[in-house]
Amino acid sequence: MNLERLARLQERLACKVRLKGNVKKVNLVGGADFGYDEEQKHIGAIIVILRFPGFEMVEISRAIRKVTFPYIPTFLAFREGPVFFDAFRKIKNKPDVTLIDGHGIAHPRKMGLASFVGVLLDIITIGCAKNPIYPFLIPPEHKGAYTSIMNDSQEKVGVCLRTRIGVRPIFVSPGHRVDIATSIELVLRCSRFRIPEPLRTAHTLSSKIFN
Repeated sequence: MNLERLARLQERLACKVRLKGNVKKVNLVGGADFGYDEEQKHIGAIIVILRFPGFEMVEISRAIRKVTFPYIPTFLAFREGPVFFDAFRKIKNKPDVTLIDGHGIAHPRKMGLASFVGVLLDIITIGCAKNPIYPFLIPPEHKGAYTSIMNDSQEKVGVCLRTRIGVRPIFVSPGHRVDIATSIELVLRCSRFRIPEPLRTAHTLSSKIFN
């Protein structure tokens, strides 16, 4: 495992990220989350496909792999990406946009998990993380309020977004083929609670994948 080589790969892939795209018509929205079996050292991916905007379940895809890459901050794509690809290949009803439990371009090399899978599959992805990489300011309390997230070069790479009154914000950044403004809009339209509905559903299933 050569982290310098992997970092260079991330930088090359980041050059392929597109922050524009037509996502005005969304009929199916995907959500991806992951579970771990620490004892057996396996990782599982769940991808749910929901009808939009009613969030009726259309399809569930599962995949399990042996963990072959350790947990290293900013290199999570190499740990969770392969099992995501396994699950995504099984999907019959491809989503118009996929929300990923992780970061997009709000990453030191602009290549978080959402951008990694988005670029390699050339699909529209949005990163929705529970914890930030960069410093942030808490947004006002009302739903839809946000503050900008800036990287070390002072580029805007995402937002700290309030999806519901009275709960902690989440951290949203575009993955691939979508801009920041559209990412905010889609995440809010998917949010009944703190976590967007596709990710809430995927998380519930991923937490039971090894049960």
